[in-house]
Amino acid sequence: MPPEIFDLTGRVALVTGSSMGLGRATAQVLAEHGAHVVISSRKQDACDAVAAEFRELGLSAEGKACNIGHDDDIDAMFAHLRQKHGRLDILVNNAVLSPWYTILDTEPGLLRKALDVNIGGYWQMSVGAVKLMAENGGGSIINISSTAARHATVMLGLYSTFKASLDGMTRSFALEFGERGVRVNTILPGLFDTSLADAFTPEQKQQAIAQTPVGRLGDPREIGYAVLYLGSDASGYVTGTSLVIDGGRTVSVG
Repeated sequence: MPPEIFDLTGRVALVTGSSMGLGRATAQVLAEHGAHVVISSRKQDACDAVAAEFRELGLSAEGKACNIGHDDDIDAMFAHLRQKHGRLDILVNNAVLSPWYTILDTEPGLLRKALDVNIGGYWQMSVGAVKLMAENGGGSIINISSTAARHATVMLGLYSTFKASLDGMTRSFALEFGERGVRVNTILPGLFDTSLADAFTPEQKQQAIAQTPVGRLGDPREIGYAVLYLGSDASGYVTGTSLVIDGGRTVSVG
């Protein structure tokens, strides 16, 4: 492919949960390829700090806080995008609430809170994106799921349940909005070298690495490059699908 097919100059990309980890790495990759990125998480100061660091690197970025579990925040985000930019070309749904509890220890209130973020938030963000994207000829929505959607893990029952539901959401949105020029896909990351991996003991990390054919944890920028592909013209014929990025661990352990 010619390198210019990955050029995002003139496009606006919103990455939720991008003040750290995979979201931050993804936002930086998109900005490095010409996109104006909107850094978003729950706290404005964290968003502003990352955006300022990006601008120091010569990248185009701004910070805009949004708690995707709150409808008012979502409405404010899209009002801001419409007023300031008049467009949205790429939405990366990455923000997540990931409580670590056994099923019996998961309180109903926590279930509802997680539902508001991990399902309701992704749904409402995608609805807002579709409306704005369709006004400008289309765009790309990328939902960040997890390989936990494909296999069960103790303490991650709630997380796995929500991530598994993204597959149906992705395919439904892809089906309904393809004719409006909006493509929708899902990425399922495995274990990456982020703060999330710090929740595992050294022994658990080593076991995971031993089960991974490529023999290492993922580099967060590798998710960014996959998002770049799905957000660019290079993937113009790709929608309604899921991409597993886990170094082969899924095929190793199931």
